[in-house]
Amino acid sequence: MEVLRKKLESCLVIVNRNNAAETNWLNELCAVLLEFATLAHSSFCSLGQSKSSEFVCLCLSQIMICIRQVENTMKLECGTTMSVSHQYFVDRIRWCLKRLMHLYSEESGSEEVASERSFIKLVDAALDCLALFTSHSEDNTDISNCPKSPKEVLSLSQKLRVNIDLILGQSLGFANVALSQDKRALSALCQKVIRECNAFQEECKESSRAHYMSTLKLRAMTMEQAIYQLEDFINDALLRLVFTCFLDFEKFSVDKIRALLRNSSDNDDMADELIADFDVNIDRATQIGIFAISFAPNLKMKTMMRSCLASFESLDTTLIPSLQAHGSVLHSDILEQHFNEEVTKFKATLQEIIDSRAILGCCLEILTSGISATEKLYDKQRLEDLIQICLLLVEHFQLEVNRKVLTETQDRLGEEYYQQFIRILRECKAILMCASQVEPQRILKRFKILRTILRKLHGTLGVGKQEDELPTPMAPLLEDEANDTKEVNEDVTNYSRLKTSRGGSILYDTERRNRVTRTKDNKLPTNTLDIKSEKAKSNGNVLRRESLRTVMFKRQNIAESRKLYTSVSNQSTDLQITDILDQLTGMSNGYFEC
Repeated sequence: MEVLRKKLESCLVIVNRNNAAETNWLNELCAVLLEFATLAHSSFCSLGQSKSSEFVCLCLSQIMICIRQVENTMKLECGTTMSVSHQYFVDRIRWCLKRLMHLYSEESGSEEVASERSFIKLVDAALDCLALFTSHSEDNTDISNCPKSPKEVLSLSQKLRVNIDLILGQSLGFANVALSQDKRALSALCQKVIRECNAFQEECKESSRAHYMSTLKLRAMTMEQAIYQLEDFINDALLRLVFTCFLDFEKFSVDKIRALLRNSSDNDDMADELIADFDVNIDRATQIGIFAISFAPNLKMKTMMRSCLASFESLDTTLIPSLQAHGSVLHSDILEQHFNEEVTKFKATLQEIIDSRAILGCCLEILTSGISATEKLYDKQRLEDLIQICLLLVEHFQLEVNRKVLTETQDRLGEEYYQQFIRILRECKAILMCASQVEPQRILKRFKILRTILRKLHGTLGVGKQEDELPTPMAPLLEDEANDTKEVNEDVTNYSRLKTSRGGSILYDTERRNRVTRTKDNKLPTNTLDIKSEKAKSNGNVLRRESLRTVMFKRQNIAESRKLYTSVSNQSTDLQITDILDQLTGMSNGYFEC
């Protein structure tokens, strides 16, 4: 611990004497960081992975990104001035080093790397608790798994309520950024869970009634079903939000905001609206990323996703002001390029985590809804949006790990249907280019053929492995959300005793994040429900349906341990930056797996 702290102190000394006119300090910083990363890796291999290892990977990943950016800014500025961009990235490096210093300081407690339990872990814990009641049978003499006294029942119900409050807090936090039609449904499902939880708790107090445990079993089964419904709907809504979020990265791009700010001084309202949409999309990306981190298959994928979210967090109060400021064209260009790089990594990482059959099912649902809406009222823009959504599916299968899913289908039918899908998609795109010369029915016919092929492709993947159902049908998802604004202005957080959860800070403290989290109820009791410690279940975990763990995101074992660099001992402080950045980047992106 002390050795690691001294290495970090050396890094801070180097950063504090940084000079934009020369790069030697970057060489020295990278060399010391490599020594730190090697020592940290050794400690994680001996002690095992923990939240602290994930935090170290995140900080190192951010430091490596910023070092590359500092190197680029120094080249652009020719080393003559201390640019705003240079200082911004140096400050981020300093921030990460200080966070690591705090982690390895003697005063640091576990709160530094403590984090909220993920949605799926909270759901699992709640269902495990309810299973103690649903497994009860009056004819069963084995009561080892059942609560033995009214006092024990009350204790479990209180801990269950803490879990339910946390589940609903995360659900409502997601609802705040969900699509408008999903907000209302999520609100209703949350209310249903609250009602069932209240009813269950009231029943727990009536220990003197006849058939007490049988009544509790019935209440527990009803509540279990309500939790399943909420989980299933969040799964579907999350997938729909992924498509919208990806499209909105283009619709509300930094380049469009810059053009609007530069070309017209009279359109302040339009600029404010576009910036607000941009902020909403970043919030949506953050919520999606938080779910993705929970289901990432290994430390590398978790770190890549966390790093993207941390970059979004840092740019949150820097990028847009740089566009609005005068005389900061180069600075805004650098930040925009950095943002676009992080968006690209965010998309690629998410595409690798999302289950192929799940994203196919969601795309099929959206395509079906879009075609149905267009049959009622022809709208070329809606069809163009459908094309863009299908192109996101093409991007998904361009990744090698996802393409393998197609080749592994029976008789390689998946690959064949995918090629047909691409061919018809091109035809749909081409016919829209000359839509004014073609009858709407002929255009819709091409899209219906596209839907048929997509349905066949969806059917070839993983038949029998998961629920062979499409996501819950919704109203057409591509309609302008503005039509529903008046009905959804109600705050979905108006539930007694509940506070929405946004997952807190990823790494950086920013002004906008602080304004949001400042009102968060810090007195909400932390989750203490651990059924495994409460009851040892002789029959193992209760079997239940495939959930968000395997439906939206892939659940797989950690890949074989990756080879570590063996030439570290031969490195010296004379190393050039690019000679060791790749090593550090590899280690910080998850090569701490042992």
